[in-house]
Amino acid sequence: MKSFVTKFIVIALLLVTHILTLKAEDSISYYVTLNYYWDLSDTYGGGNLFIGEISGLKSWYGAKLGYGHFQSDYIFLFKVPYDEANLELQIPVHEMSYMKTGSISGFIRPIENKWFSTDFILGAVYSSATSFYLKTIEYSYNIEKGSFDYLIKDYQLVRRNRVGYQVGIDLTFNVLKNLAIQLSSRIQDFKKGGSFFFTGTGICFKF
Repeated sequence: MKSFVTKFIVIALLLVTHILTLKAEDSISYYVTLNYYWDLSDTYGGGNLFIGEISGLKSWYGAKLGYGHFQSDYIFLFKVPYDEANLELQIPVHEMSYMKTGSISGFIRPIENKWFSTDFILGAVYSSATSFYLKTIEYSYNIEKGSFDYLIKDYQLVRRNRVGYQVGIDLTFNVLKNLAIQLSSRIQDFKKGGSFFFTGTGICFKF
């Protein structure tokens, strides 16, 4: 994963340098966007994604290069029927997931005017995920006290690297000449890694 992050940083720096060098000589418009997303899927029980993107637009089409960090921290109830006492034990289980993602996408811009633009996005996405899942649970429940004598939770650390695709739409509202507010959504689907539906907002800087 460190190698992936290093390569991404190097590519991003080279791209920014290229932007600054060629901006005055070409007809390509460049953007840097910082977006914060909420995950509306249940793949990891929800979560949040912060992502930065560098975009280049020529006429009505362009490309986006993105890198982000996803975090999910949630609690679910592990339910155990206790027939002897005619009750159901509910044990809270805390699970966490972290995911670093990189993406490269093409897009088209069918709508653009002084105040508003729309991008339709299709591309590839890579993720490196680390998750803490409940592996086993041991307990002893005291009916008379109405509490656990002991409760032991054993977690398993799982790391997965996955490749998939993403589709999405960006709605950009121009506030100032070089600053805009963006509403964005992404659907990411990974092979053997679940699907995510992200929706969020952020700031877009124009060069």
